[in-house]
Amino acid sequence: MAQGAEKQPIDIVTGTNSLQRLIRAQRVFEALDKKIQPALSAAARGRVHVACVDGATLVLAADSSAWASRARLEANQALEAARAVWPEALTGVQVIVNPRLA
Repeated sequence: MAQGAEKQPIDIVTGTNSLQRLIRAQRVFEALDKKIQPALSAAARGRVHVACVDGATLVLAADSSAWASRARLEANQALEAARAVWPEALTGVQVIVNPRLA
């Protein structure tokens, strides 16, 4: 069986496949996270991150249940910061616990 030409990583992600869409979404949420971090308290920065936007809901991920409680207290500030840059209407915030793997 003949083998095709080897693809470079950049060729894989520049196509119109699901991997490309996933990478684009990750970059969008990372950019949104950079806009939200300054709106959080100094203690919460780096402990609470944008996970995604689900419909009209901003989803924040916290490192632990304690940080999730803190994120809920700061949800309005995060939502206002997100509304300033997100192209669609955001009406609420959901906080999830998602410890980052080291």
